[in-house]
Amino acid sequence: MDPLILPVLKVDTLFTVNEESEFWMCVIIVNVIGDWWYHACSICDSHMVQKGLGFECPTCQQIYDDGILRYKLQLEVIDTSANASIVLYDQVAENLERKEFQDFPDQLEMLIDQTLLFRVTVMNHQIHKENSVFNVINFEDDPTLISQHDQFTRER
Repeated sequence: MDPLILPVLKVDTLFTVNEESEFWMCVIIVNVIGDWWYHACSICDSHMVQKGLGFECPTCQQIYDDGILRYKLQLEVIDTSANASIVLYDQVAENLERKEFQDFPDQLEMLIDQTLLFRVTVMNHQIHKENSVFNVINFEDDPTLISQHDQFTRER
């Protein structure tokens, strides 16, 4: 029995589904995009925006001296059908690197050219949107599982 349970689909499925969906993709990481962290509100975890010497939470509408640094790792991934941007937050991103927060940035380049399985979600607001960044719920780096599902990456 396949431990992934959900189907493993091609990247272009992200752009063609007609309803909220969740599935696995076996992909090659080709780029790490932007910063690996963000300033989060200590009340609601929303992404805060720098305002003057502090940070403003758009959800709480409060200004704070500082926020909590949270993991946010955006990756560009490909298979034979398409490329897409995916994002891993907090524990999922930390597990991918298996590093302490201070060691994390030095390890990012090692992700490039790795083939992994990512469990992704397509939300209603992302349906048929080419420029969406899709959330990763989980990932799998087991070589046996990857070899069973990498048919969409072999031709690249």
